[in-house]
Amino acid sequence: MSEPITQTAPVDTAVETDLPEAVRAVLEKSEEPVTLPKLKSSLPGRLRSISPEALAEVLRRQVAANVFHQFPKYRSQHDRYWDRPMPVHVAYLIRTAVEVEPLALPELRRKLPDYAKNLAEPVVNDEVAQGRLHRHPPASKRTGPRFSVGRPEPREYLRHELTQVFHRLEQLGFTQSQLRHSALELLHEEEWASPPVETPPAQTPRAPERPLEPPSELFASKPTRESSTSQQQTASPQYPSLVQSPAEDSDDPA
Repeated sequence: MSEPITQTAPVDTAVETDLPEAVRAVLEKSEEPVTLPKLKSSLPGRLRSISPEALAEVLRRQVAANVFHQFPKYRSQHDRYWDRPMPVHVAYLIRTAVEVEPLALPELRRKLPDYAKNLAEPVVNDEVAQGRLHRHPPASKRTGPRFSVGRPEPREYLRHELTQVFHRLEQLGFTQSQLRHSALELLHEEEWASPPVETPPAQTPRAPERPLEPPSELFASKPTRESSTSQQQTASPQYPSLVQSPAEDSDDPA
């Protein structure tokens, strides 16, 4: 009696071809890296039958081709995958952490996973430059600037300053109602709404300084009498026809 022949089911090439595209669609919709089990459960129905080993092999090839990115384990024993690089993931973690209240960098680092702490400062600076985060004044002198997804509201800081001002003025004998009434009147004054612009004082023009005479003109020596005479004597032989001797002037007797 012959043994029955078992036939191997043909490999579904359509599944292998469509799987990378289906994985990409799942990762695009996610706002953070996805673990392998969660990724498998999010695939279309006909692709969920793939084994975890086969799916891991497909992801490994896509990571090697720089199509997907692999992330460290976090709150799970499985590696995570995403279609965006690490800085984008850290930026998402930072924006999520500062949605409730502004945080300074030391406080922000404590809320991040260990693998994201070193990237916190450069990612924050880039997010501020792109306008996705906003810088807030520090909460105290000991802390640095804080960061949030929203712009700083002056009401928060004005309330803090007014509380301190009212407290100091109350110690001088004023009541809360007097201070509030006076503050409202002050804010409605036109001079407070448009304070005068201070003009710088006019400067007196300085008189031009008299230029100093060259030293050669101040200390030039005047010619002496002896030098003048010697110059004349030196110049005389140059014109012999102009100098006549006494013998030439007298008439010679015939």
